[in-house]
Amino acid sequence: MKKILSLTIAAALLSLFQLSAQIDRSKAPEAGPAPVVEFGDFEKFTLDNGLRVILVEDHDRPLVSVAINFIVDPYMQGDKTGESEFFGELWSKGTANRTAEQINNEVDFLGASFRTGSSFIGFTTLTKYTDKMMELLSDVLYNPTFPQEEMDKVRDQYLGVLQMSETQPSSIISNIQTATVYPEGHSYSDIMTEATVNNITVDDCRAYYDKYIIPNSAIMIITGDMKLKEAKALCSKYLASWEAGEVITFDDPAVNRPEGIEVVFSPKDGAVQSTIRMMAPITLTRDSEDLMALQIANGIYGGGGFDAKLFKNLRETHGWTYGAYSSVRPDEVSATFYAFGDVNANATDRSFALMRQELQNMMDGDYTEDDLKKFKTMYAGDFSRSLESSDQIASYAYNIERYGLPADYYATYLQRLDALTLDDIRAVVAKYFDPDNMYWFCVGDPSVIPALAAYDSDGVVVELDFEGKPIERKAVAEGVTVESVLDSYLEAIGGRALVEGINDMTENVEMNVMGMSMTTTTKRIIDQKCFSITQTMGGNPISNIVLRDGKIKVSAGGMEQEITDPAQVEAMSDIYPFPEILGAEQGYVFTLEGIENVDGSDAYKVRQEKGGMASYNFYDVATGLKVKSIASAQGQTQEVIFADYQQTPYGILYPMVQKTTLPQVGVVEAKVTEVTINSGLTPDQL
Repeated sequence: MKKILSLTIAAALLSLFQLSAQIDRSKAPEAGPAPVVEFGDFEKFTLDNGLRVILVEDHDRPLVSVAINFIVDPYMQGDKTGESEFFGELWSKGTANRTAEQINNEVDFLGASFRTGSSFIGFTTLTKYTDKMMELLSDVLYNPTFPQEEMDKVRDQYLGVLQMSETQPSSIISNIQTATVYPEGHSYSDIMTEATVNNITVDDCRAYYDKYIIPNSAIMIITGDMKLKEAKALCSKYLASWEAGEVITFDDPAVNRPEGIEVVFSPKDGAVQSTIRMMAPITLTRDSEDLMALQIANGIYGGGGFDAKLFKNLRETHGWTYGAYSSVRPDEVSATFYAFGDVNANATDRSFALMRQELQNMMDGDYTEDDLKKFKTMYAGDFSRSLESSDQIASYAYNIERYGLPADYYATYLQRLDALTLDDIRAVVAKYFDPDNMYWFCVGDPSVIPALAAYDSDGVVVELDFEGKPIERKAVAEGVTVESVLDSYLEAIGGRALVEGINDMTENVEMNVMGMSMTTTTKRIIDQKCFSITQTMGGNPISNIVLRDGKIKVSAGGMEQEITDPAQVEAMSDIYPFPEILGAEQGYVFTLEGIENVDGSDAYKVRQEKGGMASYNFYDVATGLKVKSIASAQGQTQEVIFADYQQTPYGILYPMVQKTTLPQVGVVEAKVTEVTINSGLTPDQL
């Protein structure tokens, strides 16, 4: 690859330094002509089997990167959604000649990296090991075995990821968008679930390999310390015998487009933030003449970070969010435009309304020549810096080949950017930004639904679960009240009198957290509002919290902290294990909010509120037992599933298995090993 000498740049900087005292900084400098882009050299050739090869030379370092990218037309996977991901994971897990361990050891010995994906295979290595890595690549390319034992590992991995994603708003909002926008039969309509993952077999991976891993539907990129003659020899040696196959295409039905403002909601009980997305499908391919102007318009609106209208308004002016952004994504199948952010729950509807208003302001021309110049300068700088990377040059060369862009597409990028005018921006804003025909997607606490319904064109909010399926709400039977639900629960666990007789309680719990065994002992003295929580790992104490005499002492990692602030102490003093026997005199308010499905069974949903803090408990309709609770603290929402109720020596039924879902951690299963009630605990024993 040709290198651009920096002497002229250094000389220019020196001149600017010498003249800086003479510059009138009260006036913006006049823009000069767009510079000529030194795009970089790359070579192309095609093998007889149809494999297209692009070489970008870079001899500064003794490294070579090889990537074969397969052009796989998106297709509907249906009840086997995830099979392409499974194929990508399994592809390098064994060949007819090497086990997965042998592949890993060989790559590690050479100090290389080797990766496969659903539409990718490639490596990076020192120049001297290129031939050895190509031999390994060709073995994986031609002789994969897809071992069942590796398939089982991948399945467990994905089931774990899915379990965690059920509580992640970013995953949920993507699922409800997919279910709303893409009709059945569309290649983008697939949603990966536990059921689809369990349906995938080794034979499915083999079928995917046979259909899509063919040379005449692939582009190979070689980047680094290699000359054209060497690249041709390498490809001839390892890839010339690769047989061409039938290129499979897929025709998609039209996407669903919003008619007016359509609000789609997925509930996350107790959430203190709402994850929101205002979105519209658009028609925009990568070779569209509108793309550059639309990217500038999007930068002004929300894609320009700190300088964009959304960020300034939602964060800086109102303080409703840490960040709000927008994005334009060209796509040959289904392009999208959307704005998004995580906002305070009490500002959910106002945040949507402001996003819409700023979009309307764009339609009304609320931007200036200075805005245009600012973002043209920003994008010009980003592009110019990208040309310093041979990998980025390779990516640009790939785009030209893959999407049929003009050969000079990137060489003329700065000239086309410089030529953009406000009229160009106005044209694409009018064409692609329509604030009155948008989907509003939201994941948050259901309490925000009435406010959102006021903006929906039909006044109806569609509710979907985390898999994008409609939520069916059952009516509460006549005569059932929140009091009767709580009474049924107390009766189910042993009776109100037995619960009211609890003076102290000790609970031992064992769990496995990130591969480590942890024991937690919780002691409570009810009438004195005292408690202690002691955690040990491997028999060694790691933390201790004690509430006593109106003070809280926290010990962890050799450090001690004392909390005496009355408000904080009061907030942490709510230690009663069965608040269902308490009422308004203790500050509790309970509200029956309906019936929802919990692990396949109907359960009454009860909102529990005290001091402005709300949580949710779910009681099985048939048994009366509490089966789930949801609570939020410090911006995090925690869900607990209760199971395996057993009778304690005191006589109370208690859930001996408690599965807690934590953000960024997933599901942690705790097993209660001992429950001791009314042992005569005293404060000095905590």
